[in-house]
Amino acid sequence: MAIVLLKVEALEAFPIAIKVEEDLKGGTFSYSHFQTVLVRAVCDGVEGWGEAMTRFDPEATASMVRYLGKALTGRVYPEVRAAWNQIWRELRVRGHTRGVSVEALSGIEIALYDCLGKASRRPLNSFFTSNPTPEVGVFAGSLFASRGSLASQVEQVRAKELGGAKIKIGFGVDEDVRTLAAVRKAWPEGMLVADANGAYDVKNALKAAAAFSDFDLAWFEEPVLSDDWEGYTALKGSKVRIGAGESWFAGDFDRPIEEKLVGVLEPSVSRCGGVAIEMEVAEKGGARGVSFSPMTGMNSVISLAASLHAASARPSIGVEFNPFPNPLQSELAAGLEAPRGGKIGVPHGHGLGISVDLAFVKKHSR
Repeated sequence: MAIVLLKVEALEAFPIAIKVEEDLKGGTFSYSHFQTVLVRAVCDGVEGWGEAMTRFDPEATASMVRYLGKALTGRVYPEVRAAWNQIWRELRVRGHTRGVSVEALSGIEIALYDCLGKASRRPLNSFFTSNPTPEVGVFAGSLFASRGSLASQVEQVRAKELGGAKIKIGFGVDEDVRTLAAVRKAWPEGMLVADANGAYDVKNALKAAAAFSDFDLAWFEEPVLSDDWEGYTALKGSKVRIGAGESWFAGDFDRPIEEKLVGVLEPSVSRCGGVAIEMEVAEKGGARGVSFSPMTGMNSVISLAASLHAASARPSIGVEFNPFPNPLQSELAAGLEAPRGGKIGVPHGHGLGISVDLAFVKKHSR
């Protein structure tokens, strides 16, 4: 197989914010906009796309993408990891190995992998396995009590043939129990994930874990804040499996994997450091008996496509898929299949396997 070198000719950042028309409230946040930063790379004339997660100011993340991109533009790399390592070393020297800088690096890395896949005429998953699965499990993310009838939301999820759903909780144990009871009643056989987004302190997280044991949850996600290692340690013996990782960055996964603080690792490809980091997390976790489920949340179809490739390259419980209105998933790009029977086909084609609509990007870019 011919070696394809990456000559980085351009890196652009597009900060996106689209008003959310629904009332979406979680235990520690509310959504006013679907927002992200899309990254466009050009390598030897080949265009690739990535996504850098942002939950605060897309302009700040876009500025970081542009800053980091200056160090790569005009240079030639034998592989994506070489470009990633160059930036990572510079970030480490300055103590910036978490936060916006790593989210920006994640978007750049995904875009470079998309370029490499297209240039070498290979799908993204082929860089990480010789035997990818053609389809992976998908479940809905997320049901919000603030959106309206939970039973109606379950009907929508089932109609789209998803295998389960994530439910936003974090409003107090008693209210959360009522919410989960309503969803379980509407979907007795569905795979359910309860996501508190770090809303509980340790005492109430333990109380919640005990109360949730009646609902046959697939896992209880982020019961405490993402960096509360003592809290996760205290929850190790709970009756429900614990999941976390969407708020962790590259180096954050080592301790929870080594100490098995969680039963499910949920890295976000557009935050953790990129595709290769997500693959390393899945592999290291798997070696310790910890399951893998890529988080996508309110991100765009770019993160979703990359996550589907990741889940096809490593054993996965499933990938989060948003069946509710989100233009970043439904209108940004073509090439994504519809779920069927609780699974979805991994995008065909080279790189991410999707075709981004530049007109949509420019229309919604700040």
